[in-house]
Amino acid sequence: MMTQSKHSSPAIMAPLRRALRPLAHWARRSPVAMTLAGTLLFLLTGTALAAAVAGSEEVYILPKGQVVSDDLYVSAREVLIEGTVEGDLVAAGAYIEVSGVVMGDVMAAGAGIVVSGAVQDDARLAGGGIVVSGSVGDDLFAAGGGGWPAALYVPMRIDGREVPQGVQFPGGASVGGDAYIVGGSGALAGSVGGNLFAGMNQLVFAGSVAGDADLNAARLTVDEASRVQGTLRYSSSEAVGVPEAVATSVERKAWETQVQVRERKPVQGFLWWVVRTAVIIVGLWVIGWLALTFAPNALAAPLATLTREPAESGILGIVAAVAVLPVSAALVFLAILVWGWFPGGVAVAALLLGLVGVVWLVSPALTGLWLGRKLGGVTGAGQGDLVALLLGIALIVLVGRLLALIPCVGPLAYRMVYLLSFALAVGSWLMTLRRKRVPQAAPAA
Repeated sequence: MMTQSKHSSPAIMAPLRRALRPLAHWARRSPVAMTLAGTLLFLLTGTALAAAVAGSEEVYILPKGQVVSDDLYVSAREVLIEGTVEGDLVAAGAYIEVSGVVMGDVMAAGAGIVVSGAVQDDARLAGGGIVVSGSVGDDLFAAGGGGWPAALYVPMRIDGREVPQGVQFPGGASVGGDAYIVGGSGALAGSVGGNLFAGMNQLVFAGSVAGDADLNAARLTVDEASRVQGTLRYSSSEAVGVPEAVATSVERKAWETQVQVRERKPVQGFLWWVVRTAVIIVGLWVIGWLALTFAPNALAAPLATLTREPAESGILGIVAAVAVLPVSAALVFLAILVWGWFPGGVAVAALLLGLVGVVWLVSPALTGLWLGRKLGGVTGAGQGDLVALLLGIALIVLVGRLLALIPCVGPLAYRMVYLLSFALAVGSWLMTLRRKRVPQAAPAA
């Protein structure tokens, strides 16, 4: 005879099962849910869905001579592109090397990135160590590490490979358009067909620039072999010797190291806190009043659910809040596959971000009315929905704003108050929606 259920906590498990039941029902009956689930599984595991999408826990290799006639999305510990990609390449891994040809853009993020082949459009690279020794047809955007003094001389070791820290752009490398390079350290000796902007802690410049060069580094070295056809602008914390033949004109900019500290004014800060708190409360009051006046039925069902099952609503809302990021990522990914990064990916990302943000901001209007009713029931004071709404919203905002004043943990506590409000509002709405879609069984005669 099974006795395990007797030792479980029914106060926790029963609400959890009831809260997760709507998600299971939705997944069984909705083909859209199954599609999203499959997409999420791909995003989390890296399983290939098509020839242009690939993943591996170890090494992914596109062999020399092999052609991918589409965009390629790949993630693995090591990504080696030796063949040809006729579209864009989006890669993520510990070590990424492009020794072949990419006819579109390259977007790569990893600990070490080496581009020794040809990228015919833009290259956007982010990593601890970046080496661009090949060619980039259009613009280069690179952000690397290497902030400590020995970074130029002590390489990183990634799976037996050594990658210099920071950003390295050696002689023989070329960028057809503009180059925007930032990092802790770097050495730039290649050629740039447009303008160059570089911002680093330590920088050695020995390259050639067809346009203007803007160099910013705490320790800057300008080699006599470097050439800038336009204007060379630089800023550094130390004196920099710029050979005369390097550029047609040279401008030194001020090196800003001091941060202005604003004088603390306690009275002014307190008044601003009061004004800001009042503005938030009044704004939510207006939203709640509009909902009560013009859409009372839209609030009635979620409020009834929240009053009847607050624990289940909160649990389901927290599950939904956790799922927001992966579900949004899946939808954006699908939009990118269908419509590309722009307008598809950008538009869907903006829509989802705005929708979640609006729900996050206005959720205290629903939970405030519920909380106000609860307070009225506890105190025994007779009050209408409008008074309950005003009281509940004011309490939520004041508690959150006062918690935010606590050093260190205050901002986190403030956001937790809003997270709880968000979870209760979304959970009650999902449970209400489920009840409307699932007809209740008629009672037996």
